[in-house]
Amino acid sequence: MNIDKHKLSKEIINNKSFIEGTFDHLMNHKLIKLEENYVETQIEINESHLQPFGLVHGGVYCAMAESAISYGASINQTESIWAGVNNNTDFIASATEGLLELKAKPIKLGKRSQIWEAEIYNNNKLCAKSTVRLTTIESK
Repeated sequence: MNIDKHKLSKEIINNKSFIEGTFDHLMNHKLIKLEENYVETQIEINESHLQPFGLVHGGVYCAMAESAISYGASINQTESIWAGVNNNTDFIASATEGLLELKAKPIKLGKRSQIWEAEIYNNNKLCAKSTVRLTTIESK
């Protein structure tokens, strides 16, 4: 996929939504709030998010955090494309239905790396906490 990063940044900022045809779109990940230094997203849990025992699969939490945080990093520094290089997600409580709500904010904003933290809730219950480190993979 050939991406015009400037067009992409403008599309994200203007539409405040994940790009159609991406993994986020496939997993029904919704961008709720995208501001400098803050991101909120949601996923309405459905059968495709569950592992065989009926719980939300851990990969959903990891993907949700990394995607949201990558968008947040890109908004903070639009001259670069940011990609996760480490994702540490702790699973605190299980979820089986309802809405997953993510809130993320940066811990460190550097020129070549950023570290963000995300908390993911289900019915106001903390289910997962992620720390994601990103690096710039392309500059202007």
